[in-house]
Amino acid sequence: MFAAYEVSQDRVLLDEAIDAMRTVVNLDLSLQPARLKWLWKLVIMMGIRFQCLGDVTDLEESISYERLAVKQTPDGNPDKPVLLNNLGELFRSRFDHLGDIGDIEAAISYGHLAVDMTPDDCPNKPIFLNNLGSFLQYRFDELGKLDDLESAILIHYRAIELVPDDHPHRALSLIKLGGSLYSRFDRLGQVSDLEDAISYERLGVNLMPDNHPDKPTLLSDLGDSLRTRFKRLGQVSDLEEAIVHGHLAVDLTPEGHPERPTRLTNLGCSLQARFERLDDLDDLQSAIILERLAVELTPDDSPNKPIFLNNLGGSLFDRFERLNSLEDLQDAISVERTAVDLTSDDDPDKPIWLNSLGGSLQRRFDHLGDLGDLDAAVSAQRKAVELTPDEHPDKPMWLSNFGGSLQRRLDRLGDPVDLDDAIDANRLAVELALDDHAEKPLWLNNLGGSLQRRFERLGELDDIDDAISAQYRALDLTSDGQPNKAIWFHNLGTSLQSRFQCTEDLDDLEGAISAKELAVELTPEGHADKPMRLSDLGGSLRASFERYGKFNDLDKAITVQKLAVELTPNAHPDTPIRLYNLAVTLRARFEHNQTRSHFEEVVNKFMAATVQSLGTPSVRLYSAVESVRLLNQHPGYSSANSILLAHSRILDVLPEIVWLGHSISRRYEETAQIGELVNAAVAAAIRLNEPSRAVEWLEAGRSLVWSQVLSLRVPMDGLKEHHPELASMLQAISHELQQSASLASFPKGKPAEGCHGSGTAANEVAQHHRELVRHYENVLASIRSRPGFDDFLRPAKLARLMPALENADGPVVFINVHSSSCDALALFPDSSITHIALPELNQSRAHSLRTVWMRHLELCNNRARAAMSPDMVSPRGSTSIFGRALGRLWAWVMHPILQSLDLINESNLDRLSHITWCPTGPLTQLPLHAAGIYGASQEHQPHLFDYVVSSYTPSLSALLHCRQSLHARHSKPSVLVIAQPETPGLPRLPGTRDECTRLRTVLPTSTCTFLDHKQGTVDASLVAMRQHPWVHLACHGSQNVADPTQSAFALYDGPLTLSALMGTTADDAELAFLSACQTAVGDEKIPEESVHLAAGMLAVGFKGVVATMWSIGDADAPIVVEAYYKALNNIRETNNVSSGGTGAAYALHEAVKTLRGKVGESSFTKWAPFVHFGV
Repeated sequence: MFAAYEVSQDRVLLDEAIDAMRTVVNLDLSLQPARLKWLWKLVIMMGIRFQCLGDVTDLEESISYERLAVKQTPDGNPDKPVLLNNLGELFRSRFDHLGDIGDIEAAISYGHLAVDMTPDDCPNKPIFLNNLGSFLQYRFDELGKLDDLESAILIHYRAIELVPDDHPHRALSLIKLGGSLYSRFDRLGQVSDLEDAISYERLGVNLMPDNHPDKPTLLSDLGDSLRTRFKRLGQVSDLEEAIVHGHLAVDLTPEGHPERPTRLTNLGCSLQARFERLDDLDDLQSAIILERLAVELTPDDSPNKPIFLNNLGGSLFDRFERLNSLEDLQDAISVERTAVDLTSDDDPDKPIWLNSLGGSLQRRFDHLGDLGDLDAAVSAQRKAVELTPDEHPDKPMWLSNFGGSLQRRLDRLGDPVDLDDAIDANRLAVELALDDHAEKPLWLNNLGGSLQRRFERLGELDDIDDAISAQYRALDLTSDGQPNKAIWFHNLGTSLQSRFQCTEDLDDLEGAISAKELAVELTPEGHADKPMRLSDLGGSLRASFERYGKFNDLDKAITVQKLAVELTPNAHPDTPIRLYNLAVTLRARFEHNQTRSHFEEVVNKFMAATVQSLGTPSVRLYSAVESVRLLNQHPGYSSANSILLAHSRILDVLPEIVWLGHSISRRYEETAQIGELVNAAVAAAIRLNEPSRAVEWLEAGRSLVWSQVLSLRVPMDGLKEHHPELASMLQAISHELQQSASLASFPKGKPAEGCHGSGTAANEVAQHHRELVRHYENVLASIRSRPGFDDFLRPAKLARLMPALENADGPVVFINVHSSSCDALALFPDSSITHIALPELNQSRAHSLRTVWMRHLELCNNRARAAMSPDMVSPRGSTSIFGRALGRLWAWVMHPILQSLDLINESNLDRLSHITWCPTGPLTQLPLHAAGIYGASQEHQPHLFDYVVSSYTPSLSALLHCRQSLHARHSKPSVLVIAQPETPGLPRLPGTRDECTRLRTVLPTSTCTFLDHKQGTVDASLVAMRQHPWVHLACHGSQNVADPTQSAFALYDGPLTLSALMGTTADDAELAFLSACQTAVGDEKIPEESVHLAAGMLAVGFKGVVATMWSIGDADAPIVVEAYYKALNNIRETNNVSSGGTGAAYALHEAVKTLRGKVGESSFTKWAPFVHFGV
């Protein structure tokens, strides 16, 4: 029956033959030789069926029968080694099928026995040796133990020694030795192993006849080895030979053969490599056709599928680079991502797929500007580095690519951590690479680029010298005709120009122009990088014009930069920088001829850069700033509309500069740079009679970080009603962001494994935060696309802000301080705006006032609430200094405002007018409410508090939030009092006991809760705060300038932070009295950001807050507290409160009046620190 099967290939006959032979074997239990032959025959037949059907049951049964045959065959039998070898092959087959490492261990064990039992003169000995070597190679591939590979190589060498030159198995022995030597090269990177591998593979191929079934595989493998040597040494002859062998391998492989996809993709890879070297587009097109066919012919569960996908992705990527077709890049990312998804982390090829995917994602970021692509690229390439041991020959490539993506992210986000990590990665790549490696120029170039970036940031000449040295070396190692040479020249030119700008060495400038011109010449038309190289060349030519005054250089610069803009695709993220560079060059021309047409061209280009939605926000900001500067310098060529439009572009880009995706510390760093720009815009709007716009800009440019905090806690009732799913999504992501966005700075991650010297390469927290922000922004975009929600959470226009003043008992007064002018803007409940010029105030005077005030506060040691002894008073002369400062504040600021508002004569009214102050710049740290004339001889000295009741607000939006969320006032509210007279580790505050005593007399004890000393723990306080609309905190306080959400009140067992209060405050939280130090002290570097506890308490949900601008005396606080609550109770009981108000401002006004009467007007440090925020 089996013989009939061999003729007909009818599987029914094979099944019958197996059943019959199984019956014979099971019936005869003797040890006769005939039974052994039956066993062998049964194993052969079952092996054939396993090959046909893949049923592992046949394989399991074959192993059982083969084991029985081995067991029943005595050691002296000459067939015993054959049985042992075959049993090893069966275990190897089961390992291939099931992946159990125990099977390959068994194969090695039986293989050793077969070899040991076989004399050297036996013709089977080389076969057994080759099989044993293959088993060891399998275990090396699985476990990576180098000893296995070394043993395999020695065994294959021994097999070659034993096989005659004319023996048909010699070719196979040579091929197997070549394969193991290639594996050792792949692991250790020694070129001698690769050379030997190719020699043995070439000998084996030449010995094997063309009709041998293994000939196509061996040809394809030889081509693969030759291509690897080309990549290592750069000899084109290796590539040509690889392509010849690859074509022959494909031609010898019939359609439908399972190995045909492998041979197709190998040939495709060789053609792709030749394209990368010689730039023949036909090679690349052929490669893509072959590699795509290989993918199509391979099922998803094949272990080769990820290899073929990655190869196709690489060729598609190259075609994108060559033809600038975004579709190719999208396809490349798709297939590369699939390759990654199909591969487990323990697969040694996973780093290759990750590196390829990272490179493609990085280029898509370059093309589309989506930061998510760049973060994903960094993650993929970091993982590739971590999964690859240092001795792996591809490690330098992975490191260099990782460094490149970090550098891109540095350019986008400006995080210096990314720069240091990029240099570390690039330097290690160069150190690990041998000098004769074909890719060493690439890694040297990348190192040079990252060093040049650090020089631009830090100005260390050693960095730029090292950069130029590395880039020259890259050029020296690169032969003419290689496409990458254009990149090396361009980057060298960039570094030479950077050094010229520092040293003014004209040789560097000439070298920069020469290198960049060569880069442009070597870049083919249609190449994606052509516009960038043209633009940068224009920058160097402009520098030459500025140095030598040759208009020919300037004309060339304009020509190439205009061409760069024309060649840049629409909606490309580099469009803003190309326009900016062109505008700077055009400005150089205008500065010489001063014609209107040239002026308009410059401004148009700068303004065009500001409206690009993609690209680096800082470039758009710089473009708008330059537009403003030009328009102001040349009023004859500008108009009111053009000036206002330019300023508006600055305000438009601020949310992207102070991006929620940055850490809080980074956001505050950015706000410190933009305050002057906002004040300039406001001053311009006022000057051009646009008061409404001025107010909107004042609002848009202040308290940016607090606004972001509030936006994550905004009520969503309207959204829930119309789009509940979107509301739910936004609520969920906002909750996550409340936690993530409160990080002052992102923690430093562990070094990427295998990336020595990098201290922060794995900043996964920062990346996760940015992913959350992108998700948040996508949800917002979806909400804003719905009818009626187009302005959802956008900066409010004045019409939407005015409800904050409805039924208010006075105006909100902004005070803008700028070098061009100082002005006040008063907003009234009827939506009218009054502009008040402050001609006596200028920016210099405002700064001087703040400096004098803060310096003398320091001298008075007013930094923490304390039990002050009689000698802890103002040093001699300080009182008169404070008085003079407040007098100037009255004369320069407050008196003109009151006079303009006709409030000077209202002191005799029963109820004073109420003003909410919103100052800018240095005025934010001065007690505006205390301004007045002190110490003069006349009997009636004017003071601000004689005419108005003062409050403060961080912004109009904050005031609106307070009014809108004040649902109802409590006539007899419950009050939580937290007192800390002896907080562990901090100075005693005995006055807080007196405070509590007085509070018990003025507040109804039935509705009050007192948490005193040990009772005032963080947890207990948080629980109680949910149950009381009024909170009184008598304790130490601390402000965290780096992260205001970590500002805190010092309770018995630790700090109660604003971050902890967010989300725990009661919905009806109304008033907070912060009888603590440092609760309304801002940061002079970012005055408009209201970095203090008072603003924070408004942000967490309170509607009115009493706080202090500096430390208060422990004996003074009880006086103010008692008087405040008495006055507040009286105001509430008589219903003498305006709609939308709390009465707290008037109550505090009376309380401070009481204290002032006790300590005297001249004791400014005692009564002046108390302030009211909110409503």
